[in-house]
Amino acid sequence: MRVLDATFLIDYLAGTEATKEFYQAKGGERTRWVTPIPAYAETLVGEGNLPNGDVTGARADLSWGEKYEVDERTAVMAGEIADEVGPGGPYLDGLDALIAAVGRELDAPVVSADGDLTHEETKKVIDVEEY
Repeated sequence: MRVLDATFLIDYLAGTEATKEFYQAKGGERTRWVTPIPAYAETLVGEGNLPNGDVTGARADLSWGEKYEVDERTAVMAGEIADEVGPGGPYLDGLDALIAAVGRELDAPVVSADGDLTHEETKKVIDVEEY
């Protein structure tokens, strides 16, 4: 199982070869790919804001990912993770921290190319895989 950050989803939709290669190398359809609702929303809103965006098409293209709801427990854990990273690390905004919290809740690595999530200080707190 892997938890997907919006960077992965956006790059996947854009046809970035690294995402397709990562997906195949990590098991493709045999792997459980978890898409936290905040990352899914960020991706679809970005698609909707594009001049020729296709939200329906994006949803279809990402249908292989399992959607994961966040709740109050996830929000509290996100705050705790930001606290653990501390002032010496990167600033985790609310969305990044929520994605990290989902990874911790599920005991699964977060897949990202976001510099705040892939930062060495963040990697000391959560499991992150770069693609």
